[in-house]
Amino acid sequence: MLMDDVTFGSTCGFCGQSQQRMTYEVIRDADRLSICQRCAGRYCLGGELGGAVLDQETIRTQGHGLTARLKQRTCQDIVRKVSAGADDQALLEVALYFDRNLKLSPLHAARLFVAIDATEETIDRRIFEVQTRSKTHQHEFGELDNAARSTVWPALTPQQKRRLASLGFVPKGLGRSRGAAQRRTGDAARPEIHALA
Repeated sequence: MLMDDVTFGSTCGFCGQSQQRMTYEVIRDADRLSICQRCAGRYCLGGELGGAVLDQETIRTQGHGLTARLKQRTCQDIVRKVSAGADDQALLEVALYFDRNLKLSPLHAARLFVAIDATEETIDRRIFEVQTRSKTHQHEFGELDNAARSTVWPALTPQQKRRLASLGFVPKGLGRSRGAAQRRTGDAARPEIHALA
């Protein structure tokens, strides 16, 4: 069984790694465990589908495809739920954009995340992929106000954050780490030299 935890609250039963989104239910002796994607790929796991025993290559191929489709469906369901019955044209545009791209632009992500925050749902923003590769999307992020940037920032990967930070688009109040600022300015660990009298 494949499970999608939108709160990143699952823990792998093999390696103990916490904050997992996708887990696979496996049976080990008499125990049922939920394991992470890394462990599912690392170990030889047997499986069956509709009563037929599957070989290792088929399990990996089927598991990869099922995982990708479940992630997409989970995100689509959340977007549809948040935008359903909305009088806000902007949320309807978010739903249309996501259905076409299976990703969010920075502006659409900001709008969706504000709407999600207004619900009772606990959903980690990292489940959505936010587009920042193109210069158009990078500048769209840069044109967001500080509150919108701060709303989208947690959904970005470390690589996306580094790229946007290099363009000066870090939300105010989040700033760079002291070490990164020192490396950038060349002031890192310069010893003071005092003259002896």
